[in-house]
Amino acid sequence: MSILESGQFGWERLHKSITADDSGTEILGATTRNFANKDAGTDVTAFPIDKKWNAIMITFMGAAANHTTNFLWKLYGYRGENGSAQNIANGTGYLGDVALTVHPITGDAATSSYYADELAISSQVWPKLVSIVDVGGDTGEIATIQFDALGIKYLRCELTQVGGSNEPSALEAIMTGF
Repeated sequence: MSILESGQFGWERLHKSITADDSGTEILGATTRNFANKDAGTDVTAFPIDKKWNAIMITFMGAAANHTTNFLWKLYGYRGENGSAQNIANGTGYLGDVALTVHPITGDAATSSYYADELAISSQVWPKLVSIVDVGGDTGEIATIQFDALGIKYLRCELTQVGGSNEPSALEAIMTGF
C-alpha cells in the first residue's frame, strides 16, 4: 500500500503540556511496566492507537527560547490490556526555530513556542527501525519520529528535563497515524 492509499489522520495529543517533567512517574521497573500502570503519573497517559494506523509519526513542541532548550523523551507500546509495556525508543530533542503560532489541536494562539527541529535516538529496541526525519536542527523544518506501529494498542510517552535551566518551560508531544 502506498502512502496515498493509506488513511490520513489529524494530529492527536500524545502527552499533554507540562511545566515540570515526568521524573518519578517513569515505568522503568519490571513491576511497574504492567498494563495497570499505563496511566501512572498525573500528566502521563497511554494513548489508544487506532487499529487503522499502520505507522505513527510524533513531534514535540514547547515554550522556550529557540535552540536554548533540550529535553529527553521515551516511548513505550502496549500490545493489549494485559502484559508489560515494551520500550520502543528513547532519545533527546531540542526546540528549534519553527515558531508555533497556533496550536495544531486546540487552535489557541501560542507565543514564545517552538517545534522540535532536532531529535536524536539514544537507544531503540523496536523490532523495526525507528527513524528520525530532519535531524539536523537549524533547518527551518519540524523534526519527527516515525515507526511501524506493529499492532500496538496503546502508546505512552514520557518527557523529562522540563522546567529547569536550559530546558523548556512547557512541553508536549503530538502524534498522527498513517
